[in-house]
Amino acid sequence: EVLNSRKYDPRVAKLVKGLMIESYLVPGAQKIGCEHHVYGKSITDPCLGWDESERLIYEIAALC
Repeated sequence: EVLNSRKYDPRVAKLVKGLMIESYLVPGAQKIGCEHHVYGKSITDPCLGWDESERLIYEIAALC
């Protein structure tokens, strides 16, 4: 919504210069110390997976 608003409101465009997404190979998060660890899955905050991240980046590029 914010990126779309940049196109229509110069004040928003001036204030918002970028964004950050939390992305990793596998979506979600896992706890440290579990017996079964998933390679490529965050051990901190939940993240978007690679496929979702790629799709989002292309959507954002189309808006800019």
